[in-house]
Amino acid sequence: MRRLLIVFGILAMGNALLAQQRWTEPIPYGDMDQWQVRYIKESKLLGGKTKTLYALAPTDTIRENKAYIPAEGNPWGCSATYAKFMGIETGIESSVVPERRGYGYCCKMQNVLTHVNIGDIYAMVSGTIYMGQALEPLGITAKSRPYTATEFGVPFTKEPVALMLDYKAKISAEKPIISTEKNKPDTIAGHDCAVVYIYLQHRWEDAETGKIYARRVGTAYERICETIPEWVNNHEIPIRYGLITESEDFKAYEDLNQVDMMARNSKGKMVKIEEVGWSLDTPTHIVMYISSSNAGVFRACEGNTLWVDNLRFVYEKE
Repeated sequence: MRRLLIVFGILAMGNALLAQQRWTEPIPYGDMDQWQVRYIKESKLLGGKTKTLYALAPTDTIRENKAYIPAEGNPWGCSATYAKFMGIETGIESSVVPERRGYGYCCKMQNVLTHVNIGDIYAMVSGTIYMGQALEPLGITAKSRPYTATEFGVPFTKEPVALMLDYKAKISAEKPIISTEKNKPDTIAGHDCAVVYIYLQHRWEDAETGKIYARRVGTAYERICETIPEWVNNHEIPIRYGLITESEDFKAYEDLNQVDMMARNSKGKMVKIEEVGWSLDTPTHIVMYISSSNAGVFRACEGNTLWVDNLRFVYEKE
């Protein structure tokens, strides 16, 4: 009996040591309990309504039509944006909102079909939060070349082993994908899913051309393609390092340059980020993208919804 107690004691000590070698670190504003509220006054030509926009940010209320710039230390941008074209102002609301969860809040992202009467402009907007910044106010180029209005990624040099989060989802298996790429809503074939992905990149800039290049250091990717009605807590999405194309679980959509990503170079010009290979270098930047749709720009299944809460990174000692 004494021997058994000693063995169990050793096993318990071993498990405790393993637990000490693994820990989580909160992502700034990832508890979803702090939100900036913006009230954007729409132009009279559009009806003069007040649009309510939310952003993950220090708690604040803004009653002014001005560009949103994340505060220092806040990595988050989102699809709820302020737009201005030909002097006409509006806001893209409802795609990202806070929702009560227990004593705090979670983030609710949903696919919304918006319509601007001037010019009869339609846009299918997916609810999205991402690490980076929308270059507000969005102009007409945001419709024709949307990624030119979004800066992807923020500086980051750590090497977590996973993303941990709580989530649930409402995903339709029957409704079609709606595309507004040609402005008027049209239906296309396919099944829309919610998506979470992370790219850890080692970036550098060509001093002569100003172009930005990157090697992919880490990759995490998960699609949510069915309704998850109850909260899944402490869900982990592993981050795989280095070359992953030869692994059995590699998917084509995880490959290099599957997303048009832009960033500002040292001269302040927006340029495309070109991924040129895989590496185990220390990362310089992180791209994190969480959305209620993976169908592509101005494509989504209307009404699909993703809720997330308590975002944190998982680390472990080697």
